[in-house]
Amino acid sequence: MGRAPGRRRAESRDASAHGRYHECRGAARANRARKAGAGKGGALSASHDEGFRAMDDLLARAADGGRRDLGEHEAYAFLEAAGFRVPRALFVSRPGEIDTLPLDRLPGDTVVCKLSSPGLPHRTEHGGIRFVPRSREALEKVFDDFARVAAKAGVVLAGMLVVERVEGRDCIPHQLLLSLRQDPAFGPVVFCGLGGVGTELYQRSLLPEKGLFMRAASSMGDRAATEEALARTLFHPMITGAARGSAALVDGEKILGALEAFARIAERYSHRSTAAPHTIEELEVNPLQITASGELVPLDALMRISTAKHGVRNAPAELIRRLLEPRSALVVGASATKANTGRIILRNLVKGGGVPRERIYCLHPDASEIDGCRAFPGIDAIPEKTDMTVFTVPADEKAAGLLDELIDGGKTSSITVISAGFGETEKGRALEARLGETIARARSRPDGGVAVNGPNCMGIVSKPGGYNTFFIPEHKLPFRGDRGDRCAVISQSGAYLVTLMSNLGHVFNPKYMITFGNQIDVTASDYLLALKDDPGIDLFVLYLEGLRPYDGERFLAAAREITGSGRNIILYKAGRTEAGAAAVASHTAAMAGNYAVLKRLLEEAGVIMLEGLDDVEDAIKVFVLLEGRRAAGRRVGIFSNAGFECSVAADTLDTLALARFSEATERSLRAALPPGIIDVHNPVDATPLTNAVNYGRCLEAILSDEGVDCLVAANVAPTPFMENLPAGEGHDEDIRRENSYPNVTIRVFRSTEKPMVACLNSGALYDPAVRMIEDAGIPCFRKIDRATRALGLFTRGRSG
Repeated sequence: MGRAPGRRRAESRDASAHGRYHECRGAARANRARKAGAGKGGALSASHDEGFRAMDDLLARAADGGRRDLGEHEAYAFLEAAGFRVPRALFVSRPGEIDTLPLDRLPGDTVVCKLSSPGLPHRTEHGGIRFVPRSREALEKVFDDFARVAAKAGVVLAGMLVVERVEGRDCIPHQLLLSLRQDPAFGPVVFCGLGGVGTELYQRSLLPEKGLFMRAASSMGDRAATEEALARTLFHPMITGAARGSAALVDGEKILGALEAFARIAERYSHRSTAAPHTIEELEVNPLQITASGELVPLDALMRISTAKHGVRNAPAELIRRLLEPRSALVVGASATKANTGRIILRNLVKGGGVPRERIYCLHPDASEIDGCRAFPGIDAIPEKTDMTVFTVPADEKAAGLLDELIDGGKTSSITVISAGFGETEKGRALEARLGETIARARSRPDGGVAVNGPNCMGIVSKPGGYNTFFIPEHKLPFRGDRGDRCAVISQSGAYLVTLMSNLGHVFNPKYMITFGNQIDVTASDYLLALKDDPGIDLFVLYLEGLRPYDGERFLAAAREITGSGRNIILYKAGRTEAGAAAVASHTAAMAGNYAVLKRLLEEAGVIMLEGLDDVEDAIKVFVLLEGRRAAGRRVGIFSNAGFECSVAADTLDTLALARFSEATERSLRAALPPGIIDVHNPVDATPLTNAVNYGRCLEAILSDEGVDCLVAANVAPTPFMENLPAGEGHDEDIRRENSYPNVTIRVFRSTEKPMVACLNSGALYDPAVRMIEDAGIPCFRKIDRATRALGLFTRGRSG
């Protein structure tokens, strides 16, 4: 993701262009900007135009010199313009400049000398940081030592930075890390954590949320949420006096001010910003010293810039609406003689009924009609501009030419490119680049051009649009579930969605099933934004392999709006590890890889992030089948006829808490349980002797308890006292009988509004009982740990 190996601390080789040495102070207007924010830890406000002008000038000088990595003295000047109190410093590029250094401008008897080299990532380990007397002789000796250190390390010595010594303790929690970086998916993100030489060790030793604060710059305007996130860290309560027995080292307002200043800088100098011509890829202060007087002083800083800007015009919402609910369609690639991909899609479109047959057209060189739909030999012959085109021609020059003709000619409002062989192959990358250029060219038209979904996808199944572009025959993938109308599934992988529906098709049939493949144009964010205002969708399920560059800001905005309205987003992220993740440019990148950033930012936006595919299916079960139910809280009752299940369930409570039964509930349980069970408590071990009728009585007793918010009802099936098999030879059981285990469980479920899940922990012999329970709308699991975790997820998303 553009990371260079090693931490870059490049100092300017032309630092002394304006004199024999370079004094690391900002211009007068930068000083005025700093004074305006004095005492606020970098409280740069949007009205501080002078500060921004000083920053712009500094970045322009560096960029004009062809440098991406700024010198530390330049980072000091930048931070001073942002309102920080920075150490006074002098930079020398040659030993002869030491004679003319105005050392009297550095206070104290001791100064700090810092080796400056773009090739030396960590100076401390090489002896590149020295505390010496403030004398020319001492500085000359250190410069000579640094020259030897650089030669031994095989790097170029750019010079030496001579800095005033700032008094302060170099230990936890007196030193912090403060940084910003342009995340490749989410754009500007700010970070804060424990700093100093042990930064990485601290982060490895702490839970992610405890060790490092991170937040999208666009979210920093929500002060209350920022303060809540800071309060969850280890360091913030320690330094602000919120931890028991600790004295405040710094005013919490100064921490907020510093973070907010970094957020404003990150947004102004971001890839998407047009306010400034430069982008700050990364700005890291480590350590940010907390002084004895409670000031925040940057001691060490790195800064990396570029002129890269990312200006993308997203597909207009109206075009996406036409894609989701078309009233006319064109199929390109349907065979007139065999059931190829295009022909199967054509048949599915006709059967769907959302697009009238007379407004479904085919492009074919010879046929005049296919499956009752008119066919035409050329695009110009199509009688109308269609809302949607489904394109299935294999990726090659001919296909690219057809796509150009469709888009440039304005013959359609949207295209789903089913075909693979574009950006996912070496040969196809040029074709995808060509397609991207065509899309961008058309986007500037008054009509917004064409919204393109894919390539390399299976398209869309849309109930509101009444159509299905999946190229799978119905007998291979039937959509039979009668629930899930309030759910939308958005998947980057078509194959994943197919397996999901194959596994859960009997449970739910979503309102939308959307696959988007390479997302050359229409992205996951576009679909969230298009559907977020649909009052008929309560649950969004996403399978995501990656976000388009800097599209994460739009995703976060949509996610916050959805979850803020009480609806839920479930997301599984594939591709979490990256080759070369160890080759990073900073401490921040080392501690917060791209997946760590994505996970934290999405969770803070209210998204439920799941780690396994089974977890996704389990979550869908509870959210779809328990639709309309809400948990008053997270107090759970657990009931099983096997002791081990009680133990396992208690071990997997996570956010759930064991309910405390009332005396009345305990009396009811004792009356229904087999004789000899004296100690009745939650979880309840009913033993295998409990029959189905008494099993139901126990469930009713637990659910009637006002101290119980939800229930896990588990059953190990192979017991002679529980009727849970379909009628068959060798036994007299029949799950269709009134008091069979499934029917008793179903009656109890229908008698309550509280969330309840079932667990039947036994093999394939009991599949009919499980199907009967799920057909009645009860989430049924085969392992109690999965049942308990799924119920916990539901209570997180649907409580209150």
